[in-house]
Amino acid sequence: MTPEELEKHADLIKRAKILSAASEQYFKAARAIEMGESEDSRYRHIKSAKESIEEAFPEVFQIRHPAPKYIIKEENDHRVVKTIAIVILILGILYSFVKFGPTGDLSKTWTADDIPKATAYPK
Repeated sequence: MTPEELEKHADLIKRAKILSAASEQYFKAARAIEMGESEDSRYRHIKSAKESIEEAFPEVFQIRHPAPKYIIKEENDHRVVKTIAIVILILGILYSFVKFGPTGDLSKTWTADDIPKATAYPK
């Protein structure tokens, strides 16, 4: 036999032994059901058998993640910059209203003599 055939032969014998052990675990689970043992002991035997089968056939039970066909390129998100620019614009407009007087702030044009006239009770 060639080295490849020897390796394949050894792999198949190893798998057969693992499957034989898994078969024994299933027989133990069946006996546990017949004897009325607890659900935990049955579950232990079945779980052990399933783990053995997964060990015998790792290529079947490996989780394969297919490579994405298309890579989605994320565009730059300028929402934050736009929001900050709008806030700065609004604050600039409000500051200009306060600074140059179109807000109705008459304290810049009033004198001390105007205050008693404006606050007098009407007759």
